[in-house]
Amino acid sequence: MSILGVDYGAKKIGIAKADPTGGPAVPLTTLIVANQKEGIERLQQLIASEGVELLVVGVPVSLSQSGAELLRDKDHLNKQMQEVLQFVERLKNTVTIPVELEDERLSTKLANGMQKELVKINGDDAVAAMVILQSYLDRKKL
Repeated sequence: MSILGVDYGAKKIGIAKADPTGGPAVPLTTLIVANQKEGIERLQQLIASEGVELLVVGVPVSLSQSGAELLRDKDHLNKQMQEVLQFVERLKNTVTIPVELEDERLSTKLANGMQKELVKINGDDAVAAMVILQSYLDRKKL
């Protein structure tokens, strides 16, 4: 079983993986997609092949502890945020595992500042997903 971190983009979706029993998040792959539907289909394939029990999706705002405050303010958010939330809602309606949100602000900037070899091998989107997932793991103490 594993946890996947997701850095959503309209064309590229960064994916990272972690074992829920311990260990750090690691970059897994970057999905190149034409649209949200394809992104969700490809994520479903990964969920099945990797034995995923939880998805953590990065969102570009600060979250309340439960994330509920963020969802209530949906109409006042920028276009990027609305697109990410639309993706999350479609994902929640499609997959059978829990989907949690994690603040992704600065994840790509942090990823770009990390060891150049890590970014070169895995791509900045997968490394950004790793930063998002590790932030979630650290916050939850998993």
